[in-house]
Amino acid sequence: MDSKETLLRIVLLTLLIYASVSIAAVGRELQTANAMESRLLTELDEQEEVNAALRQKLAGELNDEEIERLARERLGLVKPGEIIFYFCTDREE
Repeated sequence: MDSKETLLRIVLLTLLIYASVSIAAVGRELQTANAMESRLLTELDEQEEVNAALRQKLAGELNDEEIERLARERLGLVKPGEIIFYFCTDREE
């Protein structure tokens, strides 16, 4: 065996090891991406179910009691003649 042939074998072996390590790294990245895709698809399915339920709720008619409750809770509205009391809890003594 001459030195050129030995050098060629060393270079080829080095390239083979580098390629193997690179392929293994890409394989791990692919597994991570597949796991993330699976999680995201599950989240998407869950969110689509929530959206469908909200669409159904929007399509349905609200009765007067529900409208009043929503107006009070979300908009802070009151009926005429009602009195609002505000209580401060951050009082310095």
